[in-house]
Amino acid sequence: MEEGDGLPAPAPQPPPPGTPRQIIRNADLRFRVAEFKTSGQRIEAAVKTTGGMIARANETRSDDRIENELTIRVPAPKLDWFLATALKESIFTDTKTITSEDVTRRYVDLQARVRSKQAAEERYLQLLKQAKTVEDVLKVQQQLDQIREEREVQETELRELKTDVAMSTVNLSYYQQTERARQPDEPFFAQILDNLGAGYGLLTWALLGIFYLLPLLLVGGGLLWLLLRWRRKWRANRA
Repeated sequence: MEEGDGLPAPAPQPPPPGTPRQIIRNADLRFRVAEFKTSGQRIEAAVKTTGGMIARANETRSDDRIENELTIRVPAPKLDWFLATALKESIFTDTKTITSEDVTRRYVDLQARVRSKQAAEERYLQLLKQAKTVEDVLKVQQQLDQIREEREVQETELRELKTDVAMSTVNLSYYQQTERARQPDEPFFAQILDNLGAGYGLLTWALLGIFYLLPLLLVGGGLLWLLLRWRRKWRANRA
């Protein structure tokens, strides 16, 4: 019985002996580079050499680094070559992870399900030709539509699985530290001396400012003194 006939699908069976193994291989890389722009150009050239593509790129900048996060698709047979080529740009590798997933059983099972659905579809097409009443036609057509829908879903899943086997995904991040990040942290006493120096400089500027403003203060003070003196004399004359 088919899935479309109302019964659950049989459990997947082990692949027959001699079946080619279907392996999905992916990788994650993160490393530091000496020259951000140059390394980026070389990585892009390596992707083109494999016949792969950069599916996503996200470049970010901060106070201490500039970084580019890439999602790359390369042909599975060239994955090892690409990783070795990309890692030539690394001066420090943070992460290197390679995963392998054997999907042979799932692959064979999907192929069998698609063939089964195709055979069922042919049988229902024959039944549709033999249907005598409108009721029979509607029942057969309903089953046929369901089988076709399930077949299309399984064919899509099989195509995606074939693509994942054929093309490996590499999540690659490379970054360059800025000059600020390369500077070591200053010792505690050095920070104190720096702060004292900054304070001394601020005090010097304050004293210089006072000297610059001193003539204005003297003139302003003299005018104020004359104004107050005149006001006292004016009040004394009125009294």
